[in-house]
Amino acid sequence: MSAQAAALLPEGAVVAFVDLEATLVRIRERRRMRALTATVVVIGEAARLPDAAAALDRVGETGGVRTILISEGEESTPTVRVTDDSIALLGLAPRFHDNAVAALRLSSLPTVVWWRGGALDALEGVADLADRLVLDVDDPAEVWRRAITHIERTALTDLRWTRLTRWRALLAHLFDLPDVRARAATVRRLTIDGADPASAKLFAGWLRSSLRWTNGTAIDLRRSAGDGALPLESVTLSADDLEIALHVRPSRTCLEASVRGGNIATVSRVVPLGDSALRALISEELGVRARDTAFERALAAALEMPA
Repeated sequence: MSAQAAALLPEGAVVAFVDLEATLVRIRERRRMRALTATVVVIGEAARLPDAAAALDRVGETGGVRTILISEGEESTPTVRVTDDSIALLGLAPRFHDNAVAALRLSSLPTVVWWRGGALDALEGVADLADRLVLDVDDPAEVWRRAITHIERTALTDLRWTRLTRWRALLAHLFDLPDVRARAATVRRLTIDGADPASAKLFAGWLRSSLRWTNGTAIDLRRSAGDGALPLESVTLSADDLEIALHVRPSRTCLEASVRGGNIATVSRVVPLGDSALRALISEELGVRARDTAFERALAAALEMPA
């Protein structure tokens, strides 16, 4: 067993896979359990699961969830660790992921699958068992192409979208200004600088789909060095006589937006970037139940862009 796999639920009791359900029944009978609100299934390589488990442990302090952690491997009968409200399956072969999720989820509550990587064939199986599918992988191009085919069967999102919430909200507020809104159709160029190309493409897809741009709007996505902590550094929309710009301030804690040109007096707004910790991001997603059609349109537009 890898060191990363052993780090999953180290305080949990080790049980045989065939004894898992009986063990859960005994735990429920022995202890007065708090009410649960959802099953959260985290799937990925062993190295990417401990921080997700820690984030959900923090979330569980305020709202109970059953956590199922599945580290990908080659085992048909994996090592199992169990605590009061968490289960870790260590090294489970991808072909058994859907069976494990179907058996261990609480069928009376929503099931959220947090996909942190692994065999894409396994994604196909578990996506149909999820009420909400949250994507979170380093290189999402192929995962996006697979996952978007499930949007009629499960609510789909990506943690990159969650990280972009403040960026989207601030830019949307600028378009509430009548003179800015009136020039939306005249935007000729979008320039995005960021450390994460996938986030830049998703943000560009959101603008392209929201403003209904055609091929007449040039999109320039530039990869910046950055520090990796923030997905984007700056966004600039250039219209005929107007420039709209967003950028991270030197403090790295605030986002500034400005509008210059045309007949508009210069407008500047500053908002905090908010908490980007994994716990905060997944907590925000667990509060969402409905489909996010804005994300779905943004993702479709992003997938249409050149690689």
